[in-house]
Amino acid sequence: MADNQLFEKLGRWLQRLLILYVALLGIETAAALVAIAALAGTEILEPGGRLQTAVLSLQTMAYSGFVEFGAFVLIAILFLRLLYKGVQQAKGYTTPFTYVSPGWAVGYWFIPLMNLYRPFEVVKALSKACGQQAGGEGKPVVGEQLLSAWWALFLISNAAGWALTRSDTDLDSAVGVTRYAEFSIGCNLLSVIAALLFWLVIKKLVKALGGTAAA
Repeated sequence: MADNQLFEKLGRWLQRLLILYVALLGIETAAALVAIAALAGTEILEPGGRLQTAVLSLQTMAYSGFVEFGAFVLIAILFLRLLYKGVQQAKGYTTPFTYVSPGWAVGYWFIPLMNLYRPFEVVKALSKACGQQAGGEGKPVVGEQLLSAWWALFLISNAAGWALTRSDTDLDSAVGVTRYAEFSIGCNLLSVIAALLFWLVIKKLVKALGGTAAA
């Protein structure tokens, strides 16, 4: 398969999975809102219609979370594949890409602390290399503001999600469940924005990589 076709294929699958990911976040958010509404005005969880509704909503949130994780893993695998092939191709540009090797472009994502900034720098450098190859005088094909916004939201949303999963929430009370649901909604909104920004990054990067591959 030609490199430009590979980039286009990876881009299509990434965009589809991101749409699925955002849809799942929407379902989880809707379930959280239902749980909050069902428990409004109660202090202790007791048997009844509102309790059953809240339990079903929490179960929906849990199942959605499992599928979200699966989609997230697939997105990560495909993006790392895209990044590896992109850096590999950039080695053959008129001005060879020397910032990092294809292996380290992927490896930096798995090294603690370094994965907080190195992956962003790799994507930024690759974006700039694509701009140079296309005759854009070194201007990144993905705007620096877009890249910075995506990376900031990516880190913030993941930190919020990490905090939520490790929070000591009392799910035996209406107050505890409501707080958990409210925190989940906040985390999901951050994740949705991060995913939409990532969608734009993927779209611009895939177009640039496919264009330079065809050339």
